[in-house]
Amino acid sequence: MSSHAAPHFAETAETALSLSRAAGPITRRYRGNSMVIDHATARAYLRRTSESIGEAAKELHAHLDLHRFLPAPAQRAVAAPPSPPPSARHR
Repeated sequence: MSSHAAPHFAETAETALSLSRAAGPITRRYRGNSMVIDHATARAYLRRTSESIGEAAKELHAHLDLHRFLPAPAQRAVAAPPSPPPSARHR
């Protein structure tokens, strides 16, 4: 979602730069309104992204808290075979 914000902020900056070159008051007003809308849209994308990340962090924290109360998994009774010596791996 945050990747959608960048184009709106870029459009806001371009509009702000073009305001001084606008032909008339109606054009300036239209571009100014457009700039406000683009900026608000970009901020909304960032806010939703921040909220999503915050919720994900809460979920992860709750998951980790749950694991603190669970017993550690038992070790396997069967040991893994030893790895071959380095010289045997390259044959």
